[in-house]
Amino acid sequence: MILRVSFVRRGELEYFLRGVGGRRLLYGRRKTGKTFYVRHVLRDHQYFIVRRGGAFYDPTRNEELGLTAFLRVCRGGGVVVDEFHRADPRFFDALQAGECGDDLVLITSTLHYFRRFVEGPDAPLAGLFALMRVGLVSPLDLLRHDWGVEVSKELLELLALYQEPALIGRGLREAILTGREFVTALVGEVLDEEDITYTRRFHAILEAVASGRDRLTEIASYTHSRGLIPTPSTSHVVKYVNALTRAGLLERVEVWGRRKGSRYRHASPLTDLVYYLHAKYGFLDTPATWGYVEAVVRERMPAIMERFIERLLAEAHGLKPVKVIEPEVDVALTRFRKVVLVAEVKWVGRVRREDVRRAEERLSRFRDARKILVVPDASAVPETWLEVMDINDMVKLARHGTNP
Repeated sequence: MILRVSFVRRGELEYFLRGVGGRRLLYGRRKTGKTFYVRHVLRDHQYFIVRRGGAFYDPTRNEELGLTAFLRVCRGGGVVVDEFHRADPRFFDALQAGECGDDLVLITSTLHYFRRFVEGPDAPLAGLFALMRVGLVSPLDLLRHDWGVEVSKELLELLALYQEPALIGRGLREAILTGREFVTALVGEVLDEEDITYTRRFHAILEAVASGRDRLTEIASYTHSRGLIPTPSTSHVVKYVNALTRAGLLERVEVWGRRKGSRYRHASPLTDLVYYLHAKYGFLDTPATWGYVEAVVRERMPAIMERFIERLLAEAHGLKPVKVIEPEVDVALTRFRKVVLVAEVKWVGRVRREDVRRAEERLSRFRDARKILVVPDASAVPETWLEVMDINDMVKLARHGTNP
């Protein structure tokens, strides 16, 4: 299935750009669509990107402006400045002094480095801008979009990958085979923006997490087995894991019921898939036919869909995902540290009676929580007391806010 679509409306981002007004600042990992969306929505604004030397480059006119010339333009408002963190420090002094108009949008492709500008008593932009982090495309926005075809199991699997904006419109084969180069470039660019040298240790940690080693002890053991750290101690990997988390490549999930417990996972389904393929079959180093790769992708897809559905339910109901160890369930969402929704995801064509019984046994242990069995097609599910959600229900939830 190939869908020649490049633009998906992103509700919260569009409201921030159109409805909030004033000085706005967007930040987030590279290639999450910040610049593309701003230029699409704010077509009447003048766009500049700050080059590494500090010059303000106007791609429409193909000209560079120094700070003094740029400030003359900026005073009138209606200006977007991309990669603003590269600018001369005098630019931030000018912002504090009110030298730019109020209709100003700043963009940066960092998650950590830029905070020196907006946090703390000495931060030059503290309190001057409304802030918004731009991550992957929301499952709610993807399901609200009219794709011109019926939402099927095949399409929903594509939408899970379309959370990565650069993949929107591509078929599964194109997304995965071109994803190899995309992910390699992405990881290097993200860490470069955070002023972190990309080393083999980062590579091994991303590989370890994709292969299911989600605890620091397991990550350290895996990295040690590759000969990249002297001993399998978490002290040798924690700074790298923290850097990858700050950069938006990994995310930390709290273990429910424990004060300091946490697990790590890939933030992007594409990086998860590519590093999963590499951990098992050397995907980044060895050319492989699509038939070979597709079989592995199909093997991994249920795990990708679990995460997509978790994010859909969390965003729709304003809940926080956590990791429950005993009993281990696919989706657990909390409100004020209380588990209020649990779900088992059976992303298969035919759900067996024993699958349903197993889900019932696990979910029944959460007495006060909403209990959901998620499947592609509810009509193929044996009788159960669990609430059943299928693809049609997901679409209704996204488009109308109704419970399945």
